[in-house]
Amino acid sequence: MDVERFWQVVGQARAAAGGEADRAVTEGRSSAVAEALVTELMRLPLAEIAVFGRLLDEICDRANRWNLCAACWLIEYGFLSDDGFSSFRAGLIRLGRAAFDQAVLDPDSLAAHPAVREVSVGDGDRWIGDEQLLFAAAKAYENVSGDADAFWEAVESAQHVTVVPARDPLAEDRWDLRDRSEWRRRLPELDALFASRRRRP
Repeated sequence: MDVERFWQVVGQARAAAGGEADRAVTEGRSSAVAEALVTELMRLPLAEIAVFGRLLDEICDRANRWNLCAACWLIEYGFLSDDGFSSFRAGLIRLGRAAFDQAVLDPDSLAAHPAVREVSVGDGDRWIGDEQLLFAAAKAYENVSGDADAFWEAVESAQHVTVVPARDPLAEDRWDLRDRSEWRRRLPELDALFASRRRRP
């Protein structure tokens, strides 16, 4: 299991999810991609499931950036906790490699994604965040092994795979989320998309 294989498995789950792959997650409903990912992972050896879980954490770390924190605030109804931001980054992985990589490079590009546009016209019941995807590998490992705790030990002992060195968001150009001019300058498309229904910090 390496980065290429990781994205291949995600791609297989997205293909299995069909038209739901690029939809927002509706409150109270399961993520079709996360469910399909569990099925795909259960076909793999336990050791590969563990490395997939390790890679998921490391790839999520690539998106640990201040502008994506701000994008999360806009898209996820003003909720921005550590757990919420982790779920949001997992949701970006659910959207596929191209969308994820583009969001890391240019968070404002999310404004053009159909799932984000779906959230923008929703009634507060649709999300990009995907907590189920965060735990898909753990669920698959438990389903195969019958041991609910063994996954976390396996992840700890899994071979470290360097993806791309994560940037420390505290070392980035942090800006005041209360400054409307900064929103318009840094995330103009997202700001315009959500302007009518989002409050600022």
